[in-house]
Amino acid sequence: MAKQPSSETYDLPVDSHPVPQARRIFGLSIFTRFAAETWVLVVVAVVTAYLVLPPLYSVIQTSLFTTKLTGELDEFTLSYYRDMFRELQVLGPFLNTVYFSVGSALLATLLGGLVAWIVTRTDSPLRGLGYFTAFASFGTPFILYTIGWLLILGKAGPVNSWLRVFLDHSGPVVNVYSMWGMVFVEALLWSPFVFLLLAASFRSMDPSLEEASAVCGARVWQTLRRISLRLMLPAFFSVLLLIFIRAFESFEIPALVGLPGDIRVLTTSILLDAQRMPPTYGRAGAFAVLLMLVVACTLYFYFRMTREASRFHTITGKGYRPALIQLGGWRYVTAAGLLLYSFVLLVLPFLIVLWASLLPFYIQPSLEAISKFTLKNYVTAIHFPKITDSIKNSILLGIGSASAVMVLTTLASWILVRTKLRGRWLLDLLTTLPLLFPGIVMGLAIMRFYLLVPIPIYGTLWILLVAFVTRYIPYGIRYTHSGLLQLHRELEEAAYTSGSSWLDTMRRITLPLLTPSFLGGWVFIFLLSAKELSMSILLVSPQTPVVSVAIYELWENGQVGELAAFGVIWTVILVSVAITYYLIARRYGIQQH
Repeated sequence: MAKQPSSETYDLPVDSHPVPQARRIFGLSIFTRFAAETWVLVVVAVVTAYLVLPPLYSVIQTSLFTTKLTGELDEFTLSYYRDMFRELQVLGPFLNTVYFSVGSALLATLLGGLVAWIVTRTDSPLRGLGYFTAFASFGTPFILYTIGWLLILGKAGPVNSWLRVFLDHSGPVVNVYSMWGMVFVEALLWSPFVFLLLAASFRSMDPSLEEASAVCGARVWQTLRRISLRLMLPAFFSVLLLIFIRAFESFEIPALVGLPGDIRVLTTSILLDAQRMPPTYGRAGAFAVLLMLVVACTLYFYFRMTREASRFHTITGKGYRPALIQLGGWRYVTAAGLLLYSFVLLVLPFLIVLWASLLPFYIQPSLEAISKFTLKNYVTAIHFPKITDSIKNSILLGIGSASAVMVLTTLASWILVRTKLRGRWLLDLLTTLPLLFPGIVMGLAIMRFYLLVPIPIYGTLWILLVAFVTRYIPYGIRYTHSGLLQLHRELEEAAYTSGSSWLDTMRRITLPLLTPSFLGGWVFIFLLSAKELSMSILLVSPQTPVVSVAIYELWENGQVGELAAFGVIWTVILVSVAITYYLIARRYGIQQH
């Protein structure tokens, strides 16, 4: 009988990396095993650095140098910053941005938090409608959603028409092209995102404290105010900061709602300066740097708050048992509230767009207008080359950017989670850095960089693909990083011990187990890419139209019928993808990040 190897031969030290240890076991060189993870780190770091660092360098350089008529940089100067602060060019847009962001964050957090509490902590009927509404909203393009509300609340919209009759008023009662209009639409837009984030926190809260409050005679609303909300303060503040950041860098709503009302924010100021003839890239760059600094400071507080949230953990292993609050007769009120939320968030904007798509020219809803219904706008949308090309380009960009981001971030996450290489801190920094770039800033930086370097991708789909991949790296890393943390390293160690190579282990073990997170992140990034406007509006060319810019141009040209038909077709496509995302998330428990 062959002598059995001693157990000591196969004992792996807890703090040693399994890869080099396995190589020593099978008599292979440490360098060969170590080379796999090292080369992965080098390749991923180089690719990520190429995507992330040039935009950062470009936007700072643009703000510090004068520009020739040909677009080339000329002399070093600080005049753009001096003029911005000396002439108070920045004061109005900056204050408008702050008002808009604070108002949107507060309203979105209040609305999304209330829906999350009803869905996760009460016995209200129709609770599943909250999740379905949130995921389905991802399929509605931001620009089309905004246009839907402009048709509803505009001067010729049904709300103003009914209010004029009810109040006996001659002019429009509601002016949506105002700060409150921007805040209202932006808050509705982000409330599903707030719902998903807070729903996870509400589900994780131990109800024993609330039950103790109820035993002491407190009413439901007193318990909610004194116990539940206080325990949720870290989650609320972190979500509030996150929505503030997203609203601070928002572009679609400030462009469509704010500019017609002569309300400029930082993002629209950057666009206007970049589109002047001749373009004032230097001033746009100065605005962009200021915007990035504010976002960086806010992100710092956000990360600090999320790190310190452990002080408020209420889940414990022993005795933890989730329970639902019995609402009694209020169940029907909350069910009606969920129906109203879903109708206002999803159905109402889509119905007004659908209505506009069936008319030769826009008429506010009435029985008389039904006789004018026609499918002419759909025929035009299907056969118009620019529209079909934009759909094809947007789908290609969505597939390409989602695939590239998820492959890149899967390798990056493996380095961050599974290795102890000294240089991985650099990879962590590079994958986080794109969070500093608002979309309009990223578009400006990439446009300026590829105008100056001899890489011929400006005016092609490749520059849009580069922009999308760069922008969405942090989103992909959230999915793959959390997915890898859930996979115990013993599975890979067993493969290495059996003589499997790094590539075989990734292909046969890690990637199949990571599929739910990978697929969830892929669909999410596809949806984001398919709806993106702020970068695309600066990077598209007549030869490379995309859906969001095509809708924006149709709105600017007053072609409401064609726009609406085009938007309905595109929304149906994206909502189908979003429902697939919902089914994946429901099947595998994937949460929105």
